[in-house]
Amino acid sequence: MTASPAKPTVPPTKPSPAMRVVHAVLRRGGVKRALSDVDLTERERRRNEAAGPAEPPRSVRASCTIRWTANEGLPVAVVAPKRTTSVTTPFLYLHGGAYINPIIAHHWRLIAALATENAWTVTVPLYTLAPHGDATDALTRLTALHQAIRQETGVAPALGGDSAGGGLALALAQRLRDQALPGPRHLALFSPWLDIGLENPDIPPVDRVDPTLAVPGLRHAGLLWANGRHPKDPAVSPLHGDHADLCPITVFIGTHDIFLPDCRKFTVKAKSSGTDVALYEFPGAFHVFIAGTVLPESRIARRLLTQRVAGDG
Repeated sequence: MTASPAKPTVPPTKPSPAMRVVHAVLRRGGVKRALSDVDLTERERRRNEAAGPAEPPRSVRASCTIRWTANEGLPVAVVAPKRTTSVTTPFLYLHGGAYINPIIAHHWRLIAALATENAWTVTVPLYTLAPHGDATDALTRLTALHQAIRQETGVAPALGGDSAGGGLALALAQRLRDQALPGPRHLALFSPWLDIGLENPDIPPVDRVDPTLAVPGLRHAGLLWANGRHPKDPAVSPLHGDHADLCPITVFIGTHDIFLPDCRKFTVKAKSSGTDVALYEFPGAFHVFIAGTVLPESRIARRLLTQRVAGDG
């Protein structure tokens, strides 16, 4: 008897009950208020800088080995699943935080989920944040790190990130191509911030339902990261770069995320350039929902990514 083929994984058509609950909790939180005012954004940035990057939670350390090293002067964590007998695939992950805030526990949990579910070895650089670092410095160091991973493993790593890290990952892929260097195998973008100017006229309607993000604080953070570069420079706003001759790209975004309009615009531009792009929109989902690893939507997104990356093998 022939087994029935598995049903393809598809995004849901409406928010799960868990998504609705978390969405409501986030709306009552203070993240959006802090980003609605530049002074509050700066106050939060200084507080987070003083606290420093979060340590990997106990659950992450239970499921993964974490080896700390350094590359180009950056602290780098190499996260690999403990329970696997297969050869792992390299994945270079760039965390979000509006380019001004350090890695948090939710990032580590997502990184661990990606590692354990796919037998991936995830390399996580703690790149220097604005205003102490900027796009020029980050892209130079991350280019060297990407090439070092490829040389060490002998294969092209996948590359990805969330929010600001997603924008940085796309900018890095464009930089590698422009320098005629070997690029990544796949690009995974989770709620990526693709244009620091946030001038898309379709943003205001989404802003009214986005529970966490606001334009004023993000623009301030983006200009700190640009450090004199024009806001439309592809190094800080890769939406305005050349999207041809890139690896396959998978984008995950919620419909209650102010980055949605630019993700849609990017997808159209990249496809018209001949690049393989899959955009998955999740109804009612908030910014970087995939980091809520227990949410049904997060699990679906991770399965979709697994299928997409496996298809490039």
